Amino acid sequence: MKNLIKNNQKVYMIPKDIQGGLSSAINKIVGSTIEMDIKKDDMKYYSLGDVVEMFTVIDDGILYFKPRVVEIDKGQNTIKVEFDKTKYDQLQRREYTRIDFKNEFTLKSEDKSFVCTCIDLSAGGMKFETEADLKCSQDYEIEFSLESKIPIECFFKPIRIDKKKGRSKVKKNIVSGRFIALKNIDKIAIVQFCFKKQMENKNK
Repeated sequence: MKNLIKNNQKVYMIPKDIQGGLSSAINKIVGSTIEMDIKKDDMKYYSLGDVVEMFTVIDDGILYFKPRVVEIDKGQNTIKVEFDKTKYDQLQRREYTRIDFKNEFTLKSEDKSFVCTCIDLSAGGMKFETEADLKCSQDYEIEFSLESKIPIECFFKPIRIDKKKGRSKVKKNIVSGRFIALKNIDKIAIVQFCFKKQMENKNK
């Protein structure tokens, strides 16, 4: 089986009760144990026995698994986490989870700004409603936020544009497309957010 994680690979982890991702890098992998460097200020977020969420960007998606903290070295600012070897062997490249997400955000087109309404969201892109006349041949600067209210900025590439049906006098378009130049840490935040919302909907 082709290894999907390797030494020096950058990973993002979400410790218990923390909203957002902490970046780290893999020092070495021995069997089912991963040793990682941790920033000194982030060491306080890790405790022995805690299960953490771990994400890493791979060629065509994001790898996600949940190892357990088994060793903490505060002198070296490192931690070791252990994952189930059987589950590791079954890890696959996950398709981005898409969720319904109603939220207003800003799109810039040349010297104009438009308030758009998101319809659904994934780490790969979004669908939204807008009065702006967009072109599939052009990229647009957008800024939006999740529940944390921390702004995410990137560019958006329209792939499909449809006229919204209805009797409203205001003409609106339904636009679907993908993100461009989205930072990995923001992509991880969206993946985590979508997973969370998906689980909440299943438990309703």
